[in-house]
Amino acid sequence: MHAHLGALFCRAEAAVAVQVGGPHPSRQVLASLARALLLSRDEREYLFRVAGENPPPTRGPSRAVPSGLRHLLDAMTETPAYLVDAAYHVLACNRLATYFVGDLSTVPDADRNMIRWTYRQPVTSGHWNDAEILRFVRGTVADLRAAYGRYPADPAIRELVTELLGTSPRFAQLWAEHDVAERRPVVKRVPHPGLGPLEFECRVLHVQETDQRLIVYVPEPGSPTQAAFHRIAQRVCS
Repeated sequence: MHAHLGALFCRAEAAVAVQVGGPHPSRQVLASLARALLLSRDEREYLFRVAGENPPPTRGPSRAVPSGLRHLLDAMTETPAYLVDAAYHVLACNRLATYFVGDLSTVPDADRNMIRWTYRQPVTSGHWNDAEILRFVRGTVADLRAAYGRYPADPAIRELVTELLGTSPRFAQLWAEHDVAERRPVVKRVPHPGLGPLEFECRVLHVQETDQRLIVYVPEPGSPTQAAFHRIAQRVCS
């Protein structure tokens, strides 16, 4: 926020705080202040809470890919990475990530969802016996629940949750636990058909201004997985 807008915001905050012991400003007044001061989502929520009001729900998760993140993905030439929205819908990926998520240009938009992919795995899959993957799955469901609360009017999130509650008992069980999990990195071990056994740390980085997540596969330096990533990067760039 520019300095003069910051000063205006501070005065608005002070005015609202003074009224906490008396008549509260209406939600309409607070919304008008937020628009006039061009407040960010976090600043708007703070202003409402200072006034003793719940902030209005945001319209929906951002699915626009910022140009800076697009450039960052392309610059990560030896690290698979992709960008998802708050419902884990894949928005963009770099060339190395296509070895793991496929060529998304050939995938219908509705099928580009990580959570949907996960719960389409058969119950007999070894995927469900890996403790690290199960921890990742639990954290993802908790993250989706938080998005469901932030964006109650978003049809894509509602449809995803409704679908999975009806098709996956495993998802329904985790959803019913109302879990709120701290997002932590997990170690993934992938028997890749073209690259052999791979092991890397899966980092999920929150992009706060868009409420998106940048998912990055980070191999151990000097490991066979790093060497495999280097080989396919050379193949892609040649």
